[in-house]
Amino acid sequence: MLKLKNSQVNNSWWGSIDKIIFIPILILLFIGVIAISSASQKLGTINLKSNLMWNKHLVFCLLSLFTIFIISKLSTKQIIILSISLFSLSIILCFIALIVSQETKGATRWLNLTYFSIQPSELAKPTFVILSSLLFVRYKIKEDFSLIVNLFCLSLISLILIIQPDFGMFILICVVWIIQLFTINIKSKILFPIISFIFGVFLLCFFILDHVRFRIMNYLFSDIGDNYQIMKSIDSFKSGGLFGQGIGEGVISKKLPDSHSDFVYALISEELGMIVAIIILFLYVIPYIRIHYICQRSSNLFIITSLTGLSNIFLFQTIINISSTLNIIPTKGMTLPFISYGGSSLISSALLIGFILVLIKESINE
Repeated sequence: MLKLKNSQVNNSWWGSIDKIIFIPILILLFIGVIAISSASQKLGTINLKSNLMWNKHLVFCLLSLFTIFIISKLSTKQIIILSISLFSLSIILCFIALIVSQETKGATRWLNLTYFSIQPSELAKPTFVILSSLLFVRYKIKEDFSLIVNLFCLSLISLILIIQPDFGMFILICVVWIIQLFTINIKSKILFPIISFIFGVFLLCFFILDHVRFRIMNYLFSDIGDNYQIMKSIDSFKSGGLFGQGIGEGVISKKLPDSHSDFVYALISEELGMIVAIIILFLYVIPYIRIHYICQRSSNLFIITSLTGLSNIFLFQTIINISSTLNIIPTKGMTLPFISYGGSSLISSALLIGFILVLIKESINE
């Protein structure tokens, strides 16, 4: 009877997933709910607009959990098919957004619907990693045209991100793709020309994209632009100290633009303190370490390449967001996974974690 019960637990959804990955995600979502509740109050006393922000975030948190649940029940073959479909859809929607959407904050990344807007390029992050991993492994085995197809897909999403513009996500996707390239031990005569070309595109963007050049130059020479946002962010960290001002008691972060999205980490640091801010860092690092522990014990090149790409997307996005709020790097306009406000970002992160849980389960069962 005891063996039967243990078997039933292992066959259940909770018994089949990796808790070291999933539990930190649950905690991050909970912290995000608290942070957005506090950030919404800066809209004024509790009113219709602040309630709408809070309600929408709560709905997308529940949707992200549901997405993780559904995706994690799929097989590796099913997530490959899903990734190809969603990547193709995201490319189509990105082109539609470029044509029909109005510019918001200097970019045309969002497709406005009746009650909310979506950022189609967010779907491309996790799905492109799966697609590129499939093509990398095929090339490693057959050395056929699959590398050219992979380069075409990278060029396509890169072109869209540059036109939007979303230079931060462009860098993120390209860097992760290059790491995947190293993972399959591709020949040097192919590797270095590709890396040189991508680096050349980075340099070209600096010279032809005014906003990229301005942000970098403003970071290096802070007297050439308005630094109100980053100054308020730094002041929020100082104000919070070790233990914070208390939930909803932050004064400086309430005056900080985008404290609900790109600069939510500054709000958390002021209200909950540096100790909680450091704990949050560990909540991102723990799944990353766990994923690479699994990779070292796997013999499946597709799983290794996919997990490497997905985990690096997850960690690098976190590093970029937090580094921007601390003025370590130029501001990028990138959300903090599972904490920042934004439905597209939450669903994209949920897809990523769902894919990771499937691949880890597959690796353990090898």
